[in-house]
Parts: sequence; structure tokens; C-alpha cells
Amino acid sequence: MLKTRDDMNLPRGIFVLIFIVSMVMAIGNTGLISVMPAIGRAIGMSDHLVAAIFSLSALLWAISAPHWARVSDVRGRKPMMMLGLGGFVFSMLGCALVVWAGLQALLAPVVVFVTFLLIRGIFGILGSATASSSQAYVADRTSAKERTSALSALAGALGMGTIIGPALSPLLVFGVLGLAGPMTIFALGAGVVLLMVMLIIPRDVPPAKLYPDKFANVHTAAARKERGFGIWLDRDIGPWLIFGFLSCCVQAINVYTLGFVVMDVVALPATEAQRYIGMAMAAGAGAGLFGQWVVIPWLKMSPRVLIWSGGLLALAGNLLTVFAHDIWMLSLGYVVLTLGFSFCRPGFTAGASLAARPEQQGIVAGMVSSLSGGSIVVTPVIGVLLYETATPSPFILNCVVMGGLMIFAWKNASLWRPELSRTATSIVS
Repeated sequence: MLKTRDDMNLPRGIFVLIFIVSMVMAIGNTGLISVMPAIGRAIGMSDHLVAAIFSLSALLWAISAPHWARVSDVRGRKPMMMLGLGGFVFSMLGCALVVWAGLQALLAPVVVFVTFLLIRGIFGILGSATASSSQAYVADRTSAKERTSALSALAGALGMGTIIGPALSPLLVFGVLGLAGPMTIFALGAGVVLLMVMLIIPRDVPPAKLYPDKFANVHTAAARKERGFGIWLDRDIGPWLIFGFLSCCVQAINVYTLGFVVMDVVALPATEAQRYIGMAMAAGAGAGLFGQWVVIPWLKMSPRVLIWSGGLLALAGNLLTVFAHDIWMLSLGYVVLTLGFSFCRPGFTAGASLAARPEQQGIVAGMVSSLSGGSIVVTPVIGVLLYETATPSPFILNCVVMGGLMIFAWKNASLWRPELSRTATSIVS
């Protein structure tokens, strides 16, 4: 007989709140990214150290995301959402305090760097719990037919967050807080959302209780391999994760070098250049949001079409960036490549989810979440070092990688058959 979840539905109000959770974290993270070049130069940190400041948290995020996904399989998705939000609030407040002390010359630049690195690491450990559990919560409650549009809409939260964060950051640099203002306000906003999650989202039934037979041998070596990083070797799921990881690496280089490129192109002091950084990031994010909320639902694009069209746009955007000589051409390149990545992310996310069985949704969500962290462990530093060596070199590298991914997507059969989903098959009890 066909076994189904009793809660196999996703009320609109609950989805909106999960959307807000993802959006608030995206606002804080992209807002922080947009303001960090100005903070680094105001305090006296070198550009590559500013890029490296996110490396530890990214590594911890990549390592911890699959762990929290497995925990959510046993304890439920809601507690993990709350855990990640709590880590976000704590780390943002702590980083704001450290930055403020550095701007007041109460801490030396090297002390600011080390302390910021450690506090941000707490977010790396805990923040991934929210990302993986949110995606798994949505995947648990949508059919295979609905999942691509649902996960694309959820990815739109990241797009909206990347518009609001950079746009808000310059407005939140005020008074005694100065450049520490954005982090403080983002933390307070996330605290309000955490309270909403606690009060509104109902406690879910963990998959381990819903499918006890599937989790009975979860501690065996074979099960640990299948539910751990061994899932990368799965012939149906692995190719989507590989495409996702490499495309996220390319996007990370674009995002983390943008602030430095803009400051050099406009040739203005750090605080004055901040509005141009925010403008470029907001324009790109607007294009991404348009892609995820308008183009994808309108054309009903499949995961296969999403990664192909997105990859080609990302390649074209990086080519424009190679030849950019003013803020307008630079912004145009960023708009095009961001539109491309707005297709790639829901493409590989939905493709991996559709290729997974119901009891694998948690670990797949964790792995997809870990891509975000893993892709920025070293790539921002590589991108900035390449930029300091030769201005167009990071974007030339991006063109080479995206071209290789297009060949990979063409040659790999699994990326051509996302509709043959294991999720769509019944589970015989």
C-alpha cells in the first residue's frame, strides 16, 4: 500500500514564515558581506584578510550542515530552525561589538580579525541547522510535482535577502554604532523572527518516527555512508551536488570580490563607495528575484533546463565582468551572472531532492546547505588574491569553470533525467 504523511501539506502561512526565516538570515549575511570591505579598510585590515574572515565559519557550516540534517530527522525540523536562528542572533551581536571596538581603536586590527573569526565561527556551527531544516521541512510537505516551484520560491527568500541586505546596510551606518550598526539591527530583527517560529510553526513529526523501518539500521556502517558524505557517490544525487558545489564556488568569487572591484572602479573612500556596492548588489539580487519569482514559475522550468540556462547566463555575466571598465558595465555583468545563479540554485536543489527517496530528504537538504559553506571556505580568498595579482583573472577563472560545468551537464545522463524521480515512486509499507 502507498504510505503517505499525515502532514503532507504546507499551509501558506507556515511557508511564508519559513520564507521570512531564510530571508532574514540572507539579509544579515549579504548585508555583512557588503559592508565588510568598508569595515576592513576603516580598521586597517588587508583585503585578503577581510575575505578570509568568513573562511572558518564557512568550513564549520559545511561540516555541520549534514550533522544537523541527521539530527532533524530524529528530533524534528522546527527545533533545528530555532537553533540556527539563535546562533545567528548571538554571532551578529558579538561581531557588532568587536567591530565597534575596532573602529574606536580599542582593539588592534589583528585582535579584531581573530575575535571576529571566532565569533563568526559560532554562526558557522549553528546557522546551518536552520538552512537544512527549512529546506527539509518544505520537501517533506510537497509532492514531487510541486517541489521544484516550492524550492524555487524558497530560494527567492535568498534573492530578496540579497536585495534588502546591501540596500539597508548603508542606511544602518549611523550614530555611535557606525559601521557596526547593520549587524546590530540584523541581530535584533532575527530575534523577533525566532520568537515567531517558536510560537507559530507547529512541532513536526520527525521522519525517524514516520519511517521507523527506514531508520532502524541508521547506525550501521552502510547507512552512515549512505546518509553521510557517501551520498556524493550516489549516481542520481551526486551529479546534482557536484554541479551545485562548483557553481556556488564561482558565485562566491563574484560576490566576495564585488566590493573591492566597485571601490577601485569608482575610486572613492570606503564609506562613500558603500552606496555603489549596495546598488550593484541590489541590482543583481533584483534580477535573481525576478528569475526565481517570475521567469521560473511562468516557464515552468525543469531542473535540467534551470541548470543549463543558468550556467550559460553565469558564463556570459563573467565574460562581461572581464571587460568591465566602469560601474555600469560592472553592474550589468553582475546582474546577468546573478540571474544565471538564480536559475542554477533551485535547479540543482530541486534536482537533488527529486532524485532522493523520502527518508533521504533530510540528508540531501543538509548536503545542499553545506554547499553554501563549503563553497566559501577558500574561494573568496583565492578570488581576492587573484584580483590583487591581475584584475580580470578571477573572472577568467570563473568562465573556465562554468564552461566545464556546461560540458559536465551535457555529458552526465543523471542531469538529463531529473523527472525519473525516486521520490515519485511509492513507498511500500
